[in-house]
Amino acid sequence: MDLRAEALTLRYGTRTVLEPTDCHVPPGTQALVLGRSGSGKTTLLKAFAGLLRPSSGRVTWDGQDVAGLSGPERRAQQASFGFVFQTDALFDSLTVRQNVMQPLLRRRVPQDEARERTDAVLHSVGLADAADTLPERLSGGMKKRAGLARAIAARPAVLLADDPFAGLDPGTARQVARVLLEVAGQGTLLVAAPEAPVDLPLPRWLYLRSGRLVHDGAPAPQLESAPDEALA
Repeated sequence: MDLRAEALTLRYGTRTVLEPTDCHVPPGTQALVLGRSGSGKTTLLKAFAGLLRPSSGRVTWDGQDVAGLSGPERRAQQASFGFVFQTDALFDSLTVRQNVMQPLLRRRVPQDEARERTDAVLHSVGLADAADTLPERLSGGMKKRAGLARAIAARPAVLLADDPFAGLDPGTARQVARVLLEVAGQGTLLVAAPEAPVDLPLPRWLYLRSGRLVHDGAPAPQLESAPDEALA
């Protein structure tokens, strides 16, 4: 799917969270969305996924204005997205396996196939032994991996991961990075993080400062230590 933001602006009340932003994400793009807390990373990812309505400007999917799509049309196209949220967003009353299977069953994947795909992704993220466990019994890192498994089970064409390494130990972070790269394959992968993960050297950086996209291109490590005024 071809993603594009055109003068995209997001406001919450009187506060502008994302300044007018232009950004093109062709199919197969693999990029880090970097910036400090409050820079607009999560807002940009959610807008690309159609989870937030622009205050002005627009987001397009394959040239279609997302805001102009009917509810059923938008939901049908959102099936192409997998989203890893900052919080695990798991249902406490469901086991890990049930949490991962639920989106597949909603997409009318046959029960046997849904279970097979679920067990495969749980194995890939190291949670095969926790499949029948309730979320309340999982550590924070395990919950994060369960959320990742749920996002990738549907085999999305576009995978958006919002700070997937937060709270993880180095070994688990490496495992999550490996899974992200394996699942993305030749598809689109956008990973938001406060700083560039060592184990996820993606070829494009989108760097945000205070709601402004200040860099879009090849990795530029000097940006991470540059003071805000240097990028004004």
